Amino acid sequence: MKTGQLLLVAGLVVAVAYTYMSLSEAEKQAPSVPVSVQLSPGADEAAKKASEFESKKSFSELVSEEAGAVARLTDKPDEVHKRLKDLASQMKEEQVAVLKEKALNTTLNGDERFLSVYVLGESALQAAQEGLEAIAAAPIPKLHDARMTVQEEIIRGQAIESLREPDRLRRLFTGATADNKFLMDRVHRTLNYRQGKVSSPEKQDQEILGKILEKGVQ
Repeated sequence: MKTGQLLLVAGLVVAVAYTYMSLSEAEKQAPSVPVSVQLSPGADEAAKKASEFESKKSFSELVSEEAGAVARLTDKPDEVHKRLKDLASQMKEEQVAVLKEKALNTTLNGDERFLSVYVLGESALQAAQEGLEAIAAAPIPKLHDARMTVQEEIIRGQAIESLREPDRLRRLFTGATADNKFLMDRVHRTLNYRQGKVSSPEKQDQEILGKILEKGVQ
């Protein structure tokens, strides 16, 4: 290699080395920029709402599937109870609204509506109790079919019997269903039961039925 070429190569090496040193020094002095990019508060809230929507949708579909499965397991009450108890234990607070809406939706079949109230009653979430109170206090819609009106009463009666706090039960005395004799009877019985004065409403019903059957035999 000629002397001129050697000098040219040497000059290039020095230039590259100098450029590298300059860049390294610049990197040290430049402020560090985090790799992760944080979402703005608005975008973060939107992502959260989208996640909750998907959660509610999936849970709603699961409840519908369970209603169908339970209807096919009427001869296995222990298995049904376990399935519904497991469903209640897995329920998240934002999913309570799904069951409340199902329970009050007159276009759904009775199985799905009753199951929704039952799962709320099995849940330990405070929000579930709030949902049950809302169901119990909801006005009964005017229906042409008397049997459907009875179903609305039974659904609300089931919600009443699932309420655990006396204050929630007392509030129903002045609610939209305060003039309904059947529901007020459920409120009285459940309130006395929660206060330790009598047996559960279910047991009371069994005792009354037993007496009626006993009189019929005589």
